[in-house]
Amino acid sequence: MTALFSHRLDQTLTGIADTGSAPVARGARSPRFGSGDDGNPAEELPFRRDDGARPSDDDLANQFVVFQLGNDPAGPAILSAESVAPQLAGSDAAPDIVTRLSLTAFHLGAGEDVEPGTRATMRINFGKDPESIDRYFDTAFWAVAAGLKLYDEQSARPAQTKELQADLNRAFGNRPIEIPGGLGNLSFEVVKHEEPAWWKRLFGFLGSGAGTALTSVLGFPAVTTTAIGLIDELLGRLADDDHEVLFRSAPMRLALTQRAHGEFTGGNPRIRLGALNPGYCILARGRDHAALAAADAVFYPTFGLLAPARLDVRDVANLGRDNPLNALTYAVFRVQMKSVQLDPMFNFRS
Repeated sequence: MTALFSHRLDQTLTGIADTGSAPVARGARSPRFGSGDDGNPAEELPFRRDDGARPSDDDLANQFVVFQLGNDPAGPAILSAESVAPQLAGSDAAPDIVTRLSLTAFHLGAGEDVEPGTRATMRINFGKDPESIDRYFDTAFWAVAAGLKLYDEQSARPAQTKELQADLNRAFGNRPIEIPGGLGNLSFEVVKHEEPAWWKRLFGFLGSGAGTALTSVLGFPAVTTTAIGLIDELLGRLADDDHEVLFRSAPMRLALTQRAHGEFTGGNPRIRLGALNPGYCILARGRDHAALAAADAVFYPTFGLLAPARLDVRDVANLGRDNPLNALTYAVFRVQMKSVQLDPMFNFRS
């Protein structure tokens, strides 16, 4: 059986400037993600995996990566992870991070085939990166699987973006995700398929009718890599049905504090480690970075849509009619973080 969902930590991506090869001639090519400086795309930043392989340009173009939505009206709208400077300092007194994720919008591009009966299973893993300097806690991940209905049978149309949102914290019993040491590892996958009987049993129990877009979310807090493999095997049952990987990201190493960033890079400016800050982040294909940046994208939570800043939204129909970003597939997450000191010796009997 081919595993559709996988969590290969040896394939974790880290942006590292390759000083051993000649610069890549960019010519008239448009800016691409991973340049390390979104305002100056003159340098190509190659990505390396922990297993030593360098993904091909095609792989990186189709790879879903995390972008930070800028909060400076005068600055770039979309920041590649490598150009994000961590806001949280991290310290001896508070070296760890607790974070919460909320799926604010999941948007299917206009070119994606969505027919009656189309379903999807989404999986997110977020946890401590094995390269973290923390030695007190095991490498554990907070995994969540969600069932999505991509087609609304009641209205005979694809599900609206605003219907595909969820507070993922409820799946973890409202416990925050714990990232010891502040160096995180994030992966994200969505597989489109028909609705098998087991899928309805797993994800249909919270559905309130045929029009429910997000049927339910199953959370697995603080599970080991062995347990992740068992979850992979469970979700791998999709291989028995017709399926299509809608999008997938390799595990991404992300610094959540200045301290974690400095500990991993050793202060070397030629090692450009990705980072993630509190606020809003976008998961989109690498090839779509130029379109998002050129549009000076803004996010409308009321409608769950990204749109160019120049778009006149006084006519709400413009968001659907004249919005070029509707052609893109993306997910928008709200990220909350706090620096803390986790206690590995905590005992209720103390």
